[in-house]
Amino acid sequence: MLGSGNRGAGTCNIALWLTEAPSRAIRLALATSLVAAGPVSAGTRIEADTIFVNGNIITMTQPNARVQALAVRDGKIAAVGTNTEVEATGTRKTRRIDLKGRTVLPGFIDAHGHITEVARWLGVAHLSPPPVGTVSTLADLQTALRSYAQSHPDGWLVAAGYDDAQLAERRHPTRQELDAVSADRPIIAVHASGHLAALNTKALEMSGLLHPGKVEPGGVVQLEADGATASGVIEEGALFKVMYTLPRPSPEQQAAAMKAAQDIYARNGLTTAQDGATTPDAWAMLQAIARQGGLFLDVHALPLVTAPFAGIDQVPFNAPYAGHLRAAGIKIVLDGSPQGRTAWLSHPYHIVPPGRAADYAGYRQIPDDQLKALLRTAAAHDRQVFVHVNGDAAIQQLIDGVRAVDSEDGPQLKRTIAIHSQTARLDQLQAMKQMDIEPSFFASHTYYWGDWHREVTLGPDRADRISPQRDAFDVGLRPTIHNDAPVVMPDMLRLIWSAATRRTRSNDILGPQERVSVYEALQEVTSNAAYEIHEEKLKGTLEPGKLADLVILDGDPLTISPEDLLRLHVLATVKEGGFVFGI
Repeated sequence: MLGSGNRGAGTCNIALWLTEAPSRAIRLALATSLVAAGPVSAGTRIEADTIFVNGNIITMTQPNARVQALAVRDGKIAAVGTNTEVEATGTRKTRRIDLKGRTVLPGFIDAHGHITEVARWLGVAHLSPPPVGTVSTLADLQTALRSYAQSHPDGWLVAAGYDDAQLAERRHPTRQELDAVSADRPIIAVHASGHLAALNTKALEMSGLLHPGKVEPGGVVQLEADGATASGVIEEGALFKVMYTLPRPSPEQQAAAMKAAQDIYARNGLTTAQDGATTPDAWAMLQAIARQGGLFLDVHALPLVTAPFAGIDQVPFNAPYAGHLRAAGIKIVLDGSPQGRTAWLSHPYHIVPPGRAADYAGYRQIPDDQLKALLRTAAAHDRQVFVHVNGDAAIQQLIDGVRAVDSEDGPQLKRTIAIHSQTARLDQLQAMKQMDIEPSFFASHTYYWGDWHREVTLGPDRADRISPQRDAFDVGLRPTIHNDAPVVMPDMLRLIWSAATRRTRSNDILGPQERVSVYEALQEVTSNAAYEIHEEKLKGTLEPGKLADLVILDGDPLTISPEDLLRLHVLATVKEGGFVFGI
């Protein structure tokens, strides 16, 4: 146990802490009440609620900045320093946590992900390949669906996580292969990227897509050889149309799923989560759960405005957290998925998907004038903008749109976030630096899809530069990294390992020149991540006045080889002074 002993003597164990010290909601406005930074000064008297001592505390303020101890009061860091200095803040009522030499870092921040989708997918059939799941063939996929159908006998069969890049057949399932599981019940199996899906005949019929006419803007229904009948695979806008029609769980089920999703995030050291494409229904759900006290991690939501968002003017942008929920900005989607070969590139895919022309390079999601209108509105209302851009053509569309709006006689955009930025060119990173655009890289792609990108989607040269973090740091940007959960579940230590090693499933190193140091990778999930969402005064480093959001590890990531990062484990996660996960 991290803490032990007699409570009356000012000590406690984690089990006791979990039951007696729930985290406190701290609002952004409290950031102004900062305590002087640094160790406790002579004559200063701080009465701490909790002190953490005997630790290896990496503050993330400088590469070599470490302290032994940390004091917490009212959910915020009151002091950092030596054991002696921090012990002086204790009283008879102070809880004392003995870290026993373990390593403490700022709580990890989810730079991009979809926590409501993580919650949603917890109740569906799981079709992920190893190391996440066990589905490696189309036969495995069918078996998993049949097993799920037995325990869920009614309604739609919904599944997620299959990956044609990892299936032995190297292709998507057809509608006939899903019909073999059930011809009577509608089946939808969502691709690992979240940008494609395979449907059986019944689902296609119910969705009006078996013989498609007009498809949703930015969407594609793949066809069979007759050129008129759907094969079963749908992309982008067509998928989103179907997803909006699926049955919704009850409010009680949603709250339980959000609790389970937060538990997953906390087990991985995350104290701040993102909901990176929030629909009106999801926003209403999050608000209801927040009002009921059901959020124990901070969740910053990004209402998705590429599709109509009813009531967007009533969303409280730029407001403090309320019940651990805030609207951080708007989300725009400009292209698709590189592993699904729907991302919009400036040059054709290395191997184009079946049925595509030789010059196929993916496709845009919205026209330039619509993008500029969305950016102009965001600037006028002082809303931060987060934009999904995987392909370099989509990245260029964003750069050109920001440049156009900023050149107009009106408000300018501030700290725009280019989500994923996987194929960003050096000239584009340089332009981002000039235009207050920060990239957030999907760095775990190097492991999960690096070999697929090298061999199929991008080819060796472009694959070597995917998620170019080294270049981003070198041009003076403050990049972040993310897992895009549930595309990849929020395994933060594997994410940091991916950023520092760039190893693929085959043990190749994809573009060694783009590796970053472990300290830089940690910045990308702590201080840089706080900066990108305008929360750098609250989070990201362990300094007096900031929230007491901590992750406790069983080893020091800065003193081991980057290759050994996967041997580390999260022992505990602390949100505003209270344990939300611990041994």
